[in-house]
Amino acid sequence: MKKLACALLVLFGGTLAHAAPLIAARTMDLPVAIDEVTAAAQNSGYQVVKVQPIDQALVKRGYPDPGIRILFIGKSSTMDQAMKINPKLLSVLPLRLSLIVEGKDTLVSSDDLEIWKDMFPDPETVRLIETWQRDLKTILGDFSGP
Repeated sequence: MKKLACALLVLFGGTLAHAAPLIAARTMDLPVAIDEVTAAAQNSGYQVVKVQPIDQALVKRGYPDPGIRILFIGKSSTMDQAMKINPKLLSVLPLRLSLIVEGKDTLVSSDDLEIWKDMFPDPETVRLIETWQRDLKTILGDFSGP
């Protein structure tokens, strides 16, 4: 688990200085973790739009799979809200969850959305971003279980 935490520090080094992303951890292999995150997202009304493997070109050349995936999740209402409130927020969507797997340990992390509230401090935009943050927290809480 320490190696997973170190990997997150490398992946999110720029954002950790501001605020830590939301993180959840479980012991399971990658396919099960993807299924569990997908189910947790669906429980909150989100759909997995895409699963992006990282460094698959290296795997094709015989290197081991680093066990990192990015899940893009979204729902149409978030796109509509962002377009209406502040179209610049569309660059945040779909929301992203990073999965890092080492052996049977899986760490799932969200993007840090706090910086967007600093960039666009108008109350309506901040409320929308806070809604997304609550949704991500719910999804990760659902994934991590009781």
